[in-house]
Amino acid sequence: MIPRPIQHQLLTTLYDTFADWADTFAFVCRKGCATCCTRSVTMTSLEGEWIVNFLDEAGRRSELAAHAFQPATNRESQCTTNAFVAAHLRGESVEEAENWDMRPCPFLKEESCSIYPVRPFGCRLFASQDSCAVSGVAEMPPGYLAGATALLQYIEHLDNGGRWGTMVELLTGLNNGQAENYGEPAAPIPGFLIAPDELALVEPLLHDLLAQEVNGQTFAQWLQVSRP
Repeated sequence: MIPRPIQHQLLTTLYDTFADWADTFAFVCRKGCATCCTRSVTMTSLEGEWIVNFLDEAGRRSELAAHAFQPATNRESQCTTNAFVAAHLRGESVEEAENWDMRPCPFLKEESCSIYPVRPFGCRLFASQDSCAVSGVAEMPPGYLAGATALLQYIEHLDNGGRWGTMVELLTGLNNGQAENYGEPAAPIPGFLIAPDELALVEPLLHDLLAQEVNGQTFAQWLQVSRP
């Protein structure tokens, strides 16, 4: 098991590597554009701990006890990113629960994110080449979503023994000390679903990330340590 402080270092490295890669695309996203900021964003408990610490330091922990952070009682279980990929690799069809909660994220204040420095990767990957507010749909370039999804898989894999779920439900569990009762168990990487025509676009991102050194080992080596 990777020590938690090193897991957070790995998460920071992943965020920074992705940001450099994403900057090579021409997106129209800007401060005040908040169409994608909904309660359906998913994350891991590893990312959630970072948010809780941020709120603690800012004296804002009490926000997590507000009604806005109470998960819906009728939500169906969702399939984690790695569990979803594993099922497809086995040739199984996966029916995703149709229970998206498109209400604004509780952290959205005046159309801006109030936890922006520690927002989870599920928020960081949202991007569009056209205005979502006009079309209602994000327009992503070829290979972008495949690359972002691969990094979602890495994050879930690193959180070995942790949980995966919506940001709202996991933060509720972390706040009340019962995170194990929320979301689903984080699963290891089973493989990837990257189309052959997108591989050349995604490979530079993955190669760069896996070669990064964190505390004396490469990211790739840490992934092996985290494998159950």
